[in-house]
Amino acid sequence: MRKVGRIFSATLVVSTLVVGSSAAYITTSPDAQAAEQVQKWGHGEGGSNGGESVSAQGSMNLEAETPWYNYEGYTTYDPSFTQDYNFVRALKYDNVSIDGYKVETDAKGGVDHTKDIYDTTVEFNEDDQVVGLTFLTKPDSVSKSTFKDAHESNKIIDEGENVGDDEDTEGTEGTFVTYETNNGSYTAYFDEDDNLMQMRIG
Repeated sequence: MRKVGRIFSATLVVSTLVVGSSAAYITTSPDAQAAEQVQKWGHGEGGSNGGESVSAQGSMNLEAETPWYNYEGYTTYDPSFTQDYNFVRALKYDNVSIDGYKVETDAKGGVDHTKDIYDTTVEFNEDDQVVGLTFLTKPDSVSKSTFKDAHESNKIIDEGENVGDDEDTEGTEGTFVTYETNNGSYTAYFDEDDNLMQMRIG
């Protein structure tokens, strides 16, 4: 009986170790990371009530909340987030974070160094402030017309041909559309077939 109990205990320990290592592997593998993406990205939006009481009893004082959006992980996993209403609103308010980084719109200076996280490039100035975020999107999944429809609430400030000769889109050809935000801008880059390739905030 003791032998059976020891074997059972050993099996339980081994099973626990295997499950634990599988969980660690799952969180680091690209496919599993992407599968967990839905649990890791969120959004929020708020009204603009000027901080005045909204409650009928006057017991609740709600403050205005700036729309925000946070995306963690591979931006090439889910193409729909680029058309999400909350993402579009948060872009307008310069309040989008990708993998924990958000553009500081009041940062001065150009790009001094970069850091790659998943399929996002974070651009820093010499003071280590984030001045730009460039991320890839799922290939052949979002058309230019679909993207523009989703972003119609934001003002287009530039649009044209991309000949692939600038730093962000070197080696690619297609078109781009740049939108104004409250304190900055964001640009969507499309391939020759008018499919979204990447975006740059900042």
